[in-house]
Amino acid sequence: MGRAPLSSLALWLLLVLTGVAASPWAHAAGVQTLDTGVVDIRLARGGTEQALPVRLPLHWDVLRPRQAGWAVLRLRFQSDMPAGAESMALMIGRIGNAYRVRLNGAVVGAAGRIDRINDGWSNKRPVLILLPVAQLRADNELEIVIRADSSRRAGIGVVQVGPEHTMRVAWDTQEWRRVTLPRAVSLLSAMIAAFALMLWLQQRERLYLLAAGCVLLWSLRIATLTWESDHFDWPLWFRITLLIFWLGCLITYLLVRSVWERRPHVESRLAWALFAAGPMVAASGWWLPPLVAANAVTAWMVALVTAWLALALHLGWTLWRAGVRPDSARLWMLAMLLIGWASLVRDVLLARILGAGYEALGWTVLAAMFVDIAVLCIAGTRFQQARRQVDRFQQSLQSRLAERERELAVQHARLQSLEVERSVAAERQRILRDMHDGAGAHLVTAMRQIEGGQASRAQVMQTLRDSLDQLRLSIDALNLPLGDVNALLASLRFRLQGRIEDAGLQLEWSVPMLPPWAGATEAAMRHLQYILLEAISNVLQHARATTLVVHAEAEPTAIALRLEDDGCGLGEGRGNGLASMAQRARQAGVDLVVAPRRPGPGTLVRLRLPAAAPGPAAAPGAAAGPATERVTASAAPRPRA
Repeated sequence: MGRAPLSSLALWLLLVLTGVAASPWAHAAGVQTLDTGVVDIRLARGGTEQALPVRLPLHWDVLRPRQAGWAVLRLRFQSDMPAGAESMALMIGRIGNAYRVRLNGAVVGAAGRIDRINDGWSNKRPVLILLPVAQLRADNELEIVIRADSSRRAGIGVVQVGPEHTMRVAWDTQEWRRVTLPRAVSLLSAMIAAFALMLWLQQRERLYLLAAGCVLLWSLRIATLTWESDHFDWPLWFRITLLIFWLGCLITYLLVRSVWERRPHVESRLAWALFAAGPMVAASGWWLPPLVAANAVTAWMVALVTAWLALALHLGWTLWRAGVRPDSARLWMLAMLLIGWASLVRDVLLARILGAGYEALGWTVLAAMFVDIAVLCIAGTRFQQARRQVDRFQQSLQSRLAERERELAVQHARLQSLEVERSVAAERQRILRDMHDGAGAHLVTAMRQIEGGQASRAQVMQTLRDSLDQLRLSIDALNLPLGDVNALLASLRFRLQGRIEDAGLQLEWSVPMLPPWAGATEAAMRHLQYILLEAISNVLQHARATTLVVHAEAEPTAIALRLEDDGCGLGEGRGNGLASMAQRARQAGVDLVVAPRRPGPGTLVRLRLPAAAPGPAAAPGAAAGPATERVTASAAPRPRA
C-alpha cells in the first residue's frame, strides 16, 4: 500500500472514531437524569463532611486531591410503575474505585471492597443495574457509596434511570466507547507491532524494531484502560503504569532520532537526563513521604510534557524551513508527537483539574489509533525508500554489468581476432616447417646431388618424387577429418601406391573400417601421417624388399597399425629418420615399435593409437619415452635417409 492511501485511511479512521467517541447519547423518553444530590465525605486520615450539596459528575481527585476516603451520595427520583410496565434499570457511565448501590435501603449492586483502600479493583467499565420492581416506590432514595483512592480517578458519573430496554441500549453505547473500542485499538496496535517486528527480522533495520516497541507499548497502555481489576494494589500498580509510560516515551524519542537521524547535542543531553529521572521518580514513593513523592511525579510529568512540546515545535520549525513533502516520514512523526502531546495534556486536565470531564472518553484511545497509522506510514515510507534504493542499486548494477558485458564483448572479439590471427600464423608456420622439413629438405638434397655430380639420374628422380609426395601429403593433411584414421591411410595409399608398384613391391593392404581415434588432435594426425610416410619411404629406398604389408585393426582400447617388409632388415647404424619417427610418436601420444621382423628377414613397424587423449608433447631433446626405448632396444638400424 502506498503512502497516499495510508494517509487517506488514517484520516478517515480518525474522523469516524472521533465522531463516534464524541457523540453524546440522546436521552430517550422515560429516562430520568439524576445529577443533583447530597454527599457525605469521610477521609481515610480522619475528618468528615456531611450533607454537602453536589452536582454530578463527582470527581474525587478534584474534590479532595491526593487524599483517600469514602463518599456517600444520596439521590432521589420518582417512579410511577403501572401494572405490567417494563422493569427499570439504572446506568452509571463511570464509577469507582469500589462501589455499593442501595435502593430504598436494599443493596442492588456492588463491586470491589469498600473497606480496603488501594484495593486492586478499579471499575473502569460502565455499570448497568436492574432495579427490582418490588423495591420501587413513588418516591425513591438511591444511596451510592464509593471508596476513593488517592489520585486514581475515583468518582461518580451522572446517574440515569429508565426502562430496562432503553438503559441497556445506552449501556451498550457506553460499553462500546469505553471497552470495545479500546480493545479493538489495542488489538490493531499489536498487529502493527507484529508487522513492524517482521520487517525488522527481515531487514534488521533499527527503525522497524523501535516502531514495533512504540505501538506495542501503546497497545499495552490502552489495554489497561479496560481491565476491571488491576493485578497489584494501587500504589504499586501506579508505579508500574508510570514505568510503562516512561518506556513508551523513551522508545518514541529513539524513534524520533531514527527518523531524523541527527539531533543536537544539547537536546540529547537534556532528553537523557529527563529519561534517567523517570525510574527514580517512579520509585520515589518507597523512600519519600507520599506528598513529596506525588509532587516529584507531578514535576517530572510537567517537565516531560514541556520537553515534548518543545521538541515538537523545534521539529516543526525544521520541517517548515526544509520544505519536506507532506507525505514524508518526518511529517508523520511530527503529527504523531503533536497529537500524542495534545491527548496527554487533555487527559491529565480531565483527570486532575476539570471535574466536569470525569465521564469523558480520554483522547488516549484516539491518539493510539493515530500512532498506529503514523507508525505504519513511517515504516512503510522507510520500506519504500529502502526498496527504491535497492531498485536504484540494481539498476546501477545492471547498467554496470551491461557496460562490462559490452567491454567484455569487445575484448572477446579482439581476442577472437587475435586468436584467429595466431591460429593462421601457427598454421602458416606449421606448413612452412613441414615444407622445410619434408619437401624442402628433399629439394635441397636433390640440388646437392645434381651439384655434386655423383648421384645417378634415378637417385635424383627418387629424391624429387619424395619431395613431391611429401608436399601432396601435407596438402592432404589440411582436409583430413579429425580422428579419421581410415581417411589418413586412404590418402597415403592414393599418393604412394604408384611409387610402390614402380619399385617392384607387392602391396598387401589389410585395413578394415576403423573407429575414430578418440584421442586424436590435428597435430597428432600430422605426426601419424609423417611416421607412416617415413616408414614407407625407408622401405622404398633402403629395404630392397619385394613385399610391403600394411595392416590395421581395432582393439578394445586402441587402434593397432602394422607395416612389414621382407627386405634386408635393420642395419648397424642409426639414421635420423628413426629418431624423427620416435620424437613424433612421443608428441602424438602413440606407442611406436621398430624391430626386426620375426620370423624371416625384414623390418616391423608397429603403432598403437590409444583411445585416451594423448599426453603433453615432449619437448625436443627430452628423455625418450616408451616408443624411443623400444626403438633403441631393437637391433641397431642401418643408415637410412
